[in-house]
Amino acid sequence: MLKERIEFLSKRKQISRKDLVEGLITQAHFANILAERYPLPEDLAESIASRLGVSASYLLRANAQDEQTMARAEQIFAQMCVPATIIPEESVHALKDRHDSLTVELTTALMKAVYYQQLNDAAAHEYIHTSYLNFYLERLGRPDDVQLPRPLSKALLFYKIQYYRSKLAFVDVLTHVTRLSSLTEPGSELWLSIQNIQMEAYIQTRQYEAAKSTFEQTMKYVYDHRLFHRLSGLYVAYSGYCFTMGLVQEALSALSMAEANLVYAGNSGELMTAIANNRIVMLTMSGELDQAEEEIKRFESLLGAETEETQQAMKPLLWVYRCEVATARKSWGMLAQGVHQLLSCAVTEDQQMSAVFYQSQLALAHGEQDLFLTHAQACLPYFESIQQSMRLETLYEGLAVVSEDQRRYKEAAAYYRKLVYLLRRSS
Repeated sequence: MLKERIEFLSKRKQISRKDLVEGLITQAHFANILAERYPLPEDLAESIASRLGVSASYLLRANAQDEQTMARAEQIFAQMCVPATIIPEESVHALKDRHDSLTVELTTALMKAVYYQQLNDAAAHEYIHTSYLNFYLERLGRPDDVQLPRPLSKALLFYKIQYYRSKLAFVDVLTHVTRLSSLTEPGSELWLSIQNIQMEAYIQTRQYEAAKSTFEQTMKYVYDHRLFHRLSGLYVAYSGYCFTMGLVQEALSALSMAEANLVYAGNSGELMTAIANNRIVMLTMSGELDQAEEEIKRFESLLGAETEETQQAMKPLLWVYRCEVATARKSWGMLAQGVHQLLSCAVTEDQQMSAVFYQSQLALAHGEQDLFLTHAQACLPYFESIQQSMRLETLYEGLAVVSEDQRRYKEAAAYYRKLVYLLRRSS
């Protein structure tokens, strides 16, 4: 790992390998040191460190994997692998970005990146990648190809899982969850979280029997060991399984069980958001629009007890819910109002693209075909990139029909082909 650190520092300093060792050692011998065929002498480390603007120990201990160092890396991973909402902000800031051991330093950076992603802190997430992580991810980013110390392997797998979840790439999620599970002690908090993610991935990849088996085995473990604080999360995951299987009432009952067990949960606020989200989405998709609207109002009233910051963060989500109900009702006046509100408060790309999607549906409903094409084609690449099937089905069908009406038969045929492929894959 000394090689990667020196390459990173050299790139940052814009100094070539030749200039770095000029007058100190031959490039061939230095290459052997970086390949760990020979140790790095202390006097050479002093000279190279001076040229790179770091301490000698920052090079000499780059490969450090002693018991104390590994314990520190494990401690950081354990501290940061819980939901971001229950991690005190000051404890994250207290984690130093630089450490003599690259294992500790990189573990810290990976877990901070996950933390920023979970909080939707796009600026901090982008900065830690452009200033540091991107370099190391290019070289060490495949945990199956590179032999890494155990805590760093766990951090990298955890990072990859969250990354692929954000991209809805659940085949990759399942691959990395399986690997992380093999490095995790059964029954630990992390292991229980992994079971939830694994169940989610099984559902999304249509491995329903595996999803149900995971739920039943984990639920048995939770009850046997009286880990009741995990019940709500399990029931939320199980509700997704039931709804996917078409068991709407059972899915809603699972959400009621999740809410009833919130008294045991340490992160009740985050779980309540997940429960409300699932319930609203399920009611809307199953056509129970009056109940969906009541649930939106209930969720909004619950948010009234939260901080102003939380209320503002959740505001776009509430308008997405309302726009979805208005679209299902074909209540175009309500949708126009909802889109206006959503555009004024949307923060994430998903929220912004959702607003553009609703604009396309408004234009189509009013017969404004050119405006529909503008909005639909503006949001289509985003929904294709995350493979959002419901949005894509609506967009492909609308684009095909409008293209056909405008005698653009080649484009219409292309959209129809995409629609057929999407429907076949979903069936």
